[in-house]
Amino acid sequence: MNVHALSERLFYQNPWLQEADAVIKAIEYGAPDVSADASAAKSGVETLRVLLDITVFYPEGGGQPPDTGFIDDLRVIDVQEIDGHIWHFVELPGNPSSPLKPHDPLKPGDRVHLRIDWQRRLDHMQQHTGQHLLSAVLEQEYGIHTLSFHLGTEYSTIDVSAKNPEELPLPDIEAKIEDWIGHDVSVLVHYCPPEDIAAFKLRKKPPANEAVIRVVEIEGYDWSPCGGTHVERTGQLRAIKILSLERYKGNVRVYFAAGARAVRLLSATYEETKKTASALGVGIGGISARVFDILGKIAALERALKQSTQTWAAAEAKLAASQAAPHEVLEFRLDEEGADSAAELAKAAAELGRAAIAISLSDKTIIIQVPQVAGFLSLAGMLKPKLAEFGGKGGGGPAFFRASFSSESELARFAEEAKQALAALSD
Repeated sequence: MNVHALSERLFYQNPWLQEADAVIKAIEYGAPDVSADASAAKSGVETLRVLLDITVFYPEGGGQPPDTGFIDDLRVIDVQEIDGHIWHFVELPGNPSSPLKPHDPLKPGDRVHLRIDWQRRLDHMQQHTGQHLLSAVLEQEYGIHTLSFHLGTEYSTIDVSAKNPEELPLPDIEAKIEDWIGHDVSVLVHYCPPEDIAAFKLRKKPPANEAVIRVVEIEGYDWSPCGGTHVERTGQLRAIKILSLERYKGNVRVYFAAGARAVRLLSATYEETKKTASALGVGIGGISARVFDILGKIAALERALKQSTQTWAAAEAKLAASQAAPHEVLEFRLDEEGADSAAELAKAAAELGRAAIAISLSDKTIIIQVPQVAGFLSLAGMLKPKLAEFGGKGGGGPAFFRASFSSESELARFAEEAKQALAALSD
């Protein structure tokens, strides 16, 4: 293949351009170039790759995913820059999901119509410019550097140089971001030779060995070398919402959404908040107070329930011990009560100096406990090696063992094995 010139990149001239006509320069059939980390290669879809004289399709790069769309009626599922050329990976004619039939021709020299998935492109522009503004505020106002950026399908992330999430005062950060969105300043693009790059106060180092460096500016505030597509003014971001913070590899990861994503998220959250407030019988401003009140009452009920369960368990254990032989292992079988109730029974029996097996059928769980006296080997050491044979999972210590099973039959078989082992030790 002899390709004499690179494709003209219309997405840089006008990132809002959604359609254009182009001429096919080259076609290669077969799988995508895996070395390019093409998502088409990962999808398992058979493709051909198309080189055009001009393109509106942005290739994957700089943390920004590729555009998708159509070349005529052929679906473009990935776009990659390989050795300076922009290749468009499209589904092979005849694929079940492709509208083209096997006889539809596509060959070099054909004039074709290009159309990108505009909502995807606009979303990427908003997320990418949103990242620039968020990173600029963190850098300029708090001295926190952005280390990396990932643009995801539901949310985007930046990893920053802070060591603890507490270093990022979210209300203040979001207020400053909102100010810049409200000011609706221009987002400018500059092309600069390396020898003149010092004229810009760059937030990060420019790429090496570039003949021309592309700098994206948030007017008068931030300058960053970047090859992505961006909105024209900060007002077009509409909103940026920081979703969460987490510690990550010694730094902090910031989750955020911008543009229409943020608006949808805030709208959905508000609707859910209204439903929650209505269910609680309060206004939106009263949700947290009502929830804390409910949680306090639940905690009090749980304490009362635990006390009642312990009283009940002590009575049941005392009754069972009075009806059993002196060294007999006490057995308890609960049809509806959970494992916590079974544990209280076993504990109460052990406090009476008796070994006990308590089973919760609803949880398919067995609790075994013995008194802390000489004469018993470690329960965990004795019983855990047998678990795999019965398909159980669990563990314990010298005087306590707990295990769960996937079926009642396995639970029953293990319980019989445990009973025999305890009886042998008690003889």
